[in-house]
Amino acid sequence: MRSIPLLAVDATDVFDEIAAAKRQPRRGRMQAARAEVLAAYQGYEDAVPEVGGLDEAALTGPQKEAMRHAFIVETEPMTALRGDLLKRISVARCPFCGISETSTLDHYLPKEQYPEFSVFPKNLVPSCAVCNTRKRDRILDEGTNVRMFLHPCYDVIPDTEFLTVRARMEADALILSYRLTRPAEMALRTFRHLRSHFNELDLADRYRRMGLEHLGGQYPALRRAYGSGENAERVAEKLIEGAVDFEELSGPNYWLAKLYRALAGNDDFCDGGFEVVRAQAGL
Repeated sequence: MRSIPLLAVDATDVFDEIAAAKRQPRRGRMQAARAEVLAAYQGYEDAVPEVGGLDEAALTGPQKEAMRHAFIVETEPMTALRGDLLKRISVARCPFCGISETSTLDHYLPKEQYPEFSVFPKNLVPSCAVCNTRKRDRILDEGTNVRMFLHPCYDVIPDTEFLTVRARMEADALILSYRLTRPAEMALRTFRHLRSHFNELDLADRYRRMGLEHLGGQYPALRRAYGSGENAERVAEKLIEGAVDFEELSGPNYWLAKLYRALAGNDDFCDGGFEVVRAQAGL
């Protein structure tokens, strides 16, 4: 979970270029819908980040189809927009999960319900395939009326610590469990929003699995830190150093920073228990 910068592009110019590149009759349908679409763009920007309750634009059926088609069947301007959105180094890692490489564009407001935003750059969020598939076309939680997912371009991730991980040794295995806890100063609505995002994207299990995989790659460094003198304190120090580096780059709730701090505080892991990650990772 992290915030990303908006792409510096004029949404009106993008719409006009894509519409002009379409064949008739879709070109004419998009151009006829231009005023409604641009008004919807303004409504989106006025409402952010709480865009979940926006009314749908009054487009005809053929106009809606033309707007969706503009994204699905790409023209040269749409291909260029996709590349501009995805190829930035700042979005190489999926902002929804913070784990995987971005490879798709997610429509934060789904194009099925809101076709007017099909090619709106501020509604197109770089995403990994897993998060895009899990998010699907859902917007609001019916029980709480809270948006189910963070908008990486507009929602600010709190600096207060809300992600925790428990690490324990059992027999010949390292057991990790991630969860969210609400800080006393955090508004309930904010916490519900974070929790929904965390649960719906199955981040607890994904962090657990990727954490174990990551640690397998760190085994040689942990082994060197431990050394022939079996220096558990040096292992803990190395983990703390790694946690600080992650926090400086990605904030206090970055999943790997939390993992490193939890392991640094686990005496059994630091005192040779890290050997289990080699077996768990299949090394």
